[in-house]
Amino acid sequence: MDIYKQFDEDLKSCKKCKKILSEFFVDPCKSIERVKEKPIVSGIRQKPILLMGQAPGLTEYETGKPYQGQAGKKIREIFRGIGIEDFDSLVYSSAVVKCYPGRKYKTKDRPSSGSEDRAPTTEMIRNCRPLLEQQIDLVNPQIIITLGSFPLKAYLRLSDQRTSKIKLDQYVGKSEAWDEKLIIFFPHTSGGARWLNTTSNKKLFIKAQTLLRSALIDKGIITA
Repeated sequence: MDIYKQFDEDLKSCKKCKKILSEFFVDPCKSIERVKEKPIVSGIRQKPILLMGQAPGLTEYETGKPYQGQAGKKIREIFRGIGIEDFDSLVYSSAVVKCYPGRKYKTKDRPSSGSEDRAPTTEMIRNCRPLLEQQIDLVNPQIIITLGSFPLKAYLRLSDQRTSKIKLDQYVGKSEAWDEKLIIFFPHTSGGARWLNTTSNKKLFIKAQTLLRSALIDKGIITA
């Protein structure tokens, strides 16, 4: 078995967070079903771009495929606008945490308020870090795109930078080199994300998209 298939098999069989996940609900507004460990395996291989999100969502949990929910559809649309027509052939979809962390009530005392994705726990992040590092090594991307504050902080930890008092608007619209890779910072693209509600942040995101397109052309990944 080659190293790529071995990684996928190891990821698929990972149960490090089984006990943690069993404490959380798939969607408390609909049932009392508890989350099961189901790492998202997308068939790892070398690709020029690695997209790093926070964690799989409910749609990914149900389908077993990455970036299938609202945020995934939005990022694919954004990438088409930049010039990437065949997203899956050029982009390896990853996340800081490999399993869906479940949902929680938006307001603990008001279940009728609906539910939202639960943030991964510190232990989940720690358990998944070796897997994320292996993904980066095996994919060997030219460009890594972080999608929101959570992946931004994960990247900063990987590159031995401070993560305290970090704000997303300090990074979106900028890039930096890391281990012969170009890191470009995006906000999260889900409809529930509030960061893009301000005009100044929208301008930063446009700048980030322009930066990515220029980098893709410079590296010969797409044509002008």
